[in-house]
Amino acid sequence: MKPDAELKRFGILPNTRRDGGLELWLRGFLQFFRAILNEARSGVNMRWGERMQAWRLGFNSVSWKIYDLPENDPSQYLPDFPAIVKGYRINGFFNSIISNKLILSRLLAAHQVPHPAVVSVVLGGKLYEEDAAFEADMSAVLSRTLERYPSQVFRPTWTGSGQGVFFLRKEDGRLALNNQEISLEEVCTLVSQLDRYMATEFLQQDTYAQEVYPDTANTIRILTLWDLDLGEPYVAGIVHRFGTADSGLLDTWNRGAGGLCAAIDQATGRLGKAVQRSRDNRMIWHSVHPDSGAVIEGLRVPELGRYIQGTLKTAARLPYCPMIGWDVLPTQEGFSILEANTQPGIALMQVHKPLLEDRRTKRFFQHWGLVRKETENG
Repeated sequence: MKPDAELKRFGILPNTRRDGGLELWLRGFLQFFRAILNEARSGVNMRWGERMQAWRLGFNSVSWKIYDLPENDPSQYLPDFPAIVKGYRINGFFNSIISNKLILSRLLAAHQVPHPAVVSVVLGGKLYEEDAAFEADMSAVLSRTLERYPSQVFRPTWTGSGQGVFFLRKEDGRLALNNQEISLEEVCTLVSQLDRYMATEFLQQDTYAQEVYPDTANTIRILTLWDLDLGEPYVAGIVHRFGTADSGLLDTWNRGAGGLCAAIDQATGRLGKAVQRSRDNRMIWHSVHPDSGAVIEGLRVPELGRYIQGTLKTAARLPYCPMIGWDVLPTQEGFSILEANTQPGIALMQVHKPLLEDRRTKRFFQHWGLVRKETENG
């Protein structure tokens, strides 16, 4: 019996809403157009024949260089262009929900998942304190919230890569924004120019991460995918990021941003060498932190199993998002999920190890059309 007939049998109105395939296709096309522009601006020096080979296999010139292709086998790496065109379809219309940091915070709170408390939100230059009636006097609201949360992180509700993030701290009666002294009036002037921002409590990271580099929150990125056979999430990749003097107050791992990224062995919890990506896309490897001198390679993440299980438990509650890159902060009390990324940072994982080496992961991306299915002849 057809679904509509079954619905009619019980007096249920049929669902005539389209599945949104056209909208998702258009979104993928727009992403592809942006990728072409980024490729034109990449500045990667490659022979034309090699660049054409990279494009033919689905890679942009940056990935081709940082993955050291074709010295490494391109067939083991998730290619860029299919992921850009079709990747948005994996989570579909839930992408915008998960990517919105304020909505995500509400979801995590509903599931009692550890995450930073929301202090306030900014809409159209007005500051709204969490769980309080609106008060027009912004200085009074800021003063009150800083008494409860002396260290706060302000960030746009909808962006990534550390864009727009700043840190506000009150200590000994003085205010500092990104470690620069500032008056309350100046903070109010800045906040009044913002829109769609949120402020959360600043959490203290665990001791081992603090000892590697104390000036940034050093997060773990966990990539979860959905096991098509078992119907549950699994960890497809996991890395630890660390800030440096070059990366400022963030641990961002982008071209020239200065951050470090080290793979984590799930079985042992130990870190491999950390890699830093230069402005000209060279991979610079470090066994110790370049600023603090702390050992990275071989360092064991004390409670890794706890972080992984907590993240998997959270991912299992969101089956409508089968691909998420989680930013997890190890804390002295356990862990806290800071963000969930529907663009999960594939390069973060693959600069250490190709994702398609794992047959379960390869099958996942084949299912969603990002990787060609193997024929009987291989």
